[in-house]
Amino acid sequence: MPKIYTDEQIEFLRQISPGRYSDEIANFFNERFGTNYKAGTIRATMQRYGIRSGVTRARKQYTEEQLEYLRELSTQGLFNAEITRLFNEKFGTNKTENAIQNIRTKYGIKTSARNHWGKGHTPWNKGMKGWQAPGTERTQFKKGNRPQTWVPVGSETVDSDGYLKVKVADPNKWEYKHRLIWEKHHVRPIPPGHAVIFGDGNNRNFDPKNLLLVSRAQLARMNKNGLIKNDANLTRTGILIADVLNRVGELKKEGRAYRTDSSY
Repeated sequence: MPKIYTDEQIEFLRQISPGRYSDEIANFFNERFGTNYKAGTIRATMQRYGIRSGVTRARKQYTEEQLEYLRELSTQGLFNAEITRLFNEKFGTNKTENAIQNIRTKYGIKTSARNHWGKGHTPWNKGMKGWQAPGTERTQFKKGNRPQTWVPVGSETVDSDGYLKVKVADPNKWEYKHRLIWEKHHVRPIPPGHAVIFGDGNNRNFDPKNLLLVSRAQLARMNKNGLIKNDANLTRTGILIADVLNRVGELKKEGRAYRTDSSY
């Protein structure tokens, strides 16, 4: 049976383990050796080789790296739901919005999202009175049969993440404003597995040139590497970098698979 860990790796674990939690140790180990071990795997290895961290099982829930990432996200004008999504993507966790909100409150990490709510923004449907999404006429209420909370098609609201939504049909059909504008400008629907992002990070800038189409794979890589900037042109460059990084990752996986197959 081949040896899973080298002497260098075991010695590295002995050096970095004291005073650290398993997830933090795993992060250091993976960065050092280019591996992808989970915290549980590293913990089992430490037990096997008698390596102790000296940290009790009643561990803190967040590492310093994770807290620092939360601080970074909270300065980018993002709302809690988006912060939660990016956090889970980066660290492979499944934290709820409430959990992230609680930890941010505990450490005094406040979001600057409301700073992006510019005054006097021009409504997306200015000059389009009476416009409605094609094919939605049959879903509208008949006159005289409207609920008390009814608002007309074209009305706007803000969701819990701070993104604008537009009512496109009755009785209660809403779509995200930036997605509607992108589809109207490009005269085609957003492809499956893709998202529209704000090139300058400002979710009140609905200039079609600022709305960029990206795949989910590109978006995950851009979020992980901080490639969404406050300038649309820089973010476009970030999309290209994300493609390169994703391709490099694919080649590394192919190389590892090849070495594994060659060992037989």
